[in-house]
Amino acid sequence: LGADRSDTDVVTLIGILGELVTFPLNIEKSQQVVNIVWNSETSVAFITPGDAGAAPKVTVTHQNYKDRINVSSQNYNLEISNLRMEDSGIYKADINTKTFEGVFTTTTRRFNLQVFRRLGKPQITQSLMTSLNSTCYVTLTCSVEKEEGNVTYSWSPLGETGNVIRISRTPDSQELTYTCTAQNPISNSSDSISAQQLCADTATGLRSRRIGLLSGLAGLFLL
Repeated sequence: LGADRSDTDVVTLIGILGELVTFPLNIEKSQQVVNIVWNSETSVAFITPGDAGAAPKVTVTHQNYKDRINVSSQNYNLEISNLRMEDSGIYKADINTKTFEGVFTTTTRRFNLQVFRRLGKPQITQSLMTSLNSTCYVTLTCSVEKEEGNVTYSWSPLGETGNVIRISRTPDSQELTYTCTAQNPISNSSDSISAQQLCADTATGLRSRRIGLLSGLAGLFLL
């Protein structure tokens, strides 16, 4: 006799590049495991019980997972270490068990593994121009190295989102420091820049150009 059961819920797991993730099966001791078959886009592993008191026997069935898989002797939870970005995807565990009455049951559990990289410190770059009415216009762009999906950007104190903001300042504007925060599901990192200093640099350049122009005009009058 046998029966098939499928857990329709897909459990989402968040993994960190280079670290370890655990797929929780939490098999009860009362369940007599015959074997567990793990698959993803490729085959992953074939698990059978160990000898009395010994750890389960693990047969890695694809070279991508060689030396990276471990199985708990307590509850058959599967661990993948040294995570890679390409480990992301859907994983399926077919758990074959037998009752004391000899009834075989297959239970299927599914997981969606998403692997993310810890974000480094973002970098803020800027482009500037100054209008004739002494208003300083600043475009700030925030970015992180090796950016992948699910990275979001926010700016304080403006409360804006997105990696690009445009601001304008006059000599009477309040002194502000703009902070960009980059975030993904596992980490966040920030960088700040003073808009006052940016505009001061532009104003200095403008004053230099004006002085040069006045000097040139004075030279013409002396000729």
